[in-house]
Amino acid sequence: MQNLEKKHCPNCGAPITTEICPYCRVETGIDTRTADMEYPVIECKEAHIDFWSVWFPMIFAVSFGFFGLIMPIGLLFDGREKVGSLILTFGLFGIIGIVAFVIAIKPIIRYFQIQIHGKEIEATVYGYMNDNVHLNDLPAQIVKLLLETKEGPRFILYQLGDVKQPYKINSKIKLKVYQDKFLIVKDKKYYFE
Repeated sequence: MQNLEKKHCPNCGAPITTEICPYCRVETGIDTRTADMEYPVIECKEAHIDFWSVWFPMIFAVSFGFFGLIMPIGLLFDGREKVGSLILTFGLFGIIGIVAFVIAIKPIIRYFQIQIHGKEIEATVYGYMNDNVHLNDLPAQIVKLLLETKEGPRFILYQLGDVKQPYKINSKIKLKVYQDKFLIVKDKKYYFE
């Protein structure tokens, strides 16, 4: 994004377009949504396990899977042949249950892939953006992280699945990475920030 208004670093006075001054490495106060992307953004598949990524869809998987199996059995013992209703009920509830199960199992698979094959790296917190997902009427947060890769510096946009902004801008955090899957390593010190 092009910033129309020229801004200067509050510390060194250099012209800035990003959340962190490229010269003195001080937080500039520029909003992440309007900041220029200095480096390419690479795909990020989050591997954290929490209520919204695993347990919430698993509730739908179990519920719809259960009704997808029980309701057709009830129709069979009803004494009337309702093949159309049987197929529709099993199909609709079964498909919803299977899709919800796949959604719930993906982060679990990613988590174990990272635990087995992942390597630990360090990232710099550049800023936060609101996600399209809302939790209790508040937008979930996306953290913008700068990584050093073989191809040079790259950003990832990591969906936190939470409304909090737990890491300070310009701080270093640890990640585990495997292919395009990432997991923030939660050291004890990060829980209390």
